[in-house]
Amino acid sequence: MIQRKQTVFLLLVIIASAVSFFFPLADFIGAKESIVLFVQKAHSLVPDSAFNKNVYFSLPLLSATGFVVLFSLITIFLYKRRKTQMQIIKVCILVEIAFIGLFFLYYVNFLQKLTGGTAEYKTGAFMPLISLVFLVLAYRGVLQDEKLVRSADRLR
Repeated sequence: MIQRKQTVFLLLVIIASAVSFFFPLADFIGAKESIVLFVQKAHSLVPDSAFNKNVYFSLPLLSATGFVVLFSLITIFLYKRRKTQMQIIKVCILVEIAFIGLFFLYYVNFLQKLTGGTAEYKTGAFMPLISLVFLVLAYRGVLQDEKLVRSADRLR
């Protein structure tokens, strides 16, 4: 039964995570530097800037988002194995929490110190929070299905 409510929640996780690829996470405008942070890169707005971060600077954000998108898509098609679904969703929840912690605790602090200004959060910064909520709702849906199957087995 692929048409369950947790399938809708997992699709919403995929959409929210995919949206975060196209919108910036935050702008850091300061006296020294101006930087726009995306999931896949950090871009300086100042021409000939001293901010030269290599490709690996935002690799943790990119890999966490890609992981959540990929495994949420895989989880949709594992509808016959509810316990495996629950385990994968738990891992996705942990990865999403790690993404949020890494973004707010490391990237925001580092880039605020670098630019000497404050962070202005954009649309992309809220997508991991929305994805986390939908992952929790999907987990609860799979858990309810598992309880329903167990109760039906007891009645036999």
